[in-house]
Amino acid sequence: MATFRQQISDIRGSHRIMSTDTMITDRAILAEVIDAALLLIKRETNLRKLWATDTLFTTIPCLEMEEVPISECCSYTSSLTIARSKDKIPRISEGNYNYVIQGVYSIAVMGGSGKRLKEISINRYLNLLKLPSKKNEEYFWINNDYLYVTNPMVEKVRITALFTDIVANYILYPDSDCCGGGGVTDEEYCKNPLDRESFIPGYLSKQVSDLVGESLLGSYLRIKEDTASEGIDENKLQQSQYPRQTRK
Repeated sequence: MATFRQQISDIRGSHRIMSTDTMITDRAILAEVIDAALLLIKRETNLRKLWATDTLFTTIPCLEMEEVPISECCSYTSSLTIARSKDKIPRISEGNYNYVIQGVYSIAVMGGSGKRLKEISINRYLNLLKLPSKKNEEYFWINNDYLYVTNPMVEKVRITALFTDIVANYILYPDSDCCGGGGVTDEEYCKNPLDRESFIPGYLSKQVSDLVGESLLGSYLRIKEDTASEGIDENKLQQSQYPRQTRK
């Protein structure tokens, strides 16, 4: 598959956007590419398409959890505890059928067996607590960018979803003491987001390119008009670069 850098190069070539133009950086184009792609993909997933496309989804292989009181995420007063992710997770695309999540799985520890968790809302789960037969089911939900699991004993979770943000490397590549990770090289860990493989299905690439070109050129022309009318030197306009990422 093409990388984001290759797609950005194709967009520059198709729409004659010079790489030397500091007003339209690769970072700006990447943001537009992701926004346009998510818009088109949302249309497809709402039609129940692409859900089996592995390249569309990103897997966080090991999300560490901790036990918290259920009152942390709702007004329900009880001694009941649940599990919550230690870190906030990147935002996930939403559609007509809740979050665009391919699966959430508890990870087996100490000889136990992992299992697929069912998505639920906190309000529906509180209603299910009144039904004893449902208490043994394991569910998950997302609140305030945290992942919650009804089983407080779940220590680690794997989640595969369509994230709307670039997943930070420290989340994408967990340390060696988490689920046997740590096999990633320094080169992979420090890889520029532009050099990651694109998740955009091939048949949507041209539509993404057209949307991005239209948006960028419109913004570019408005900026040129504004700077010209205000007497601003365009060569002094600079964009910030990607922050350097370091291991936790």
